[in-house]
Amino acid sequence: MVGTAHWMAPEVVTSSPYGPKVDIWSLGIVTIEMVEGEPPYFEHTAAMARCLIRQNGTPQLQEPRRLSALLRDFLECSLEPDEEQRWSAQELLQHPFLSSAKPLSSLSPLITAAKQLKEQRKM
Repeated sequence: MVGTAHWMAPEVVTSSPYGPKVDIWSLGIVTIEMVEGEPPYFEHTAAMARCLIRQNGTPQLQEPRRLSALLRDFLECSLEPDEEQRWSAQELLQHPFLSSAKPLSSLSPLITAAKQLKEQRKM
């Protein structure tokens, strides 16, 4: 078993044969981490996280209604416990969540605003 427990796909946790779609699962976990600030089961030990991944399959979002329907669907496609049903990288690149993304340049004002807010909170 190779990997970091909280980002492991179910097939890795169960020591089943696996392929490149384990990285799609990890992408889904990283996406949750970006939205929620930490990966699922982060408050648990690595051993307990592996157990919960094995038992629970797709992790539950803390506040799913805060996320767009497109993002929730993207996560469902990425975090499908059945590796054969989980989308491939090629399929995910066509997902409406990614194809509807704004250009990276649109992030600059958001990053600037976040930095300003952080500085204001220090005062």
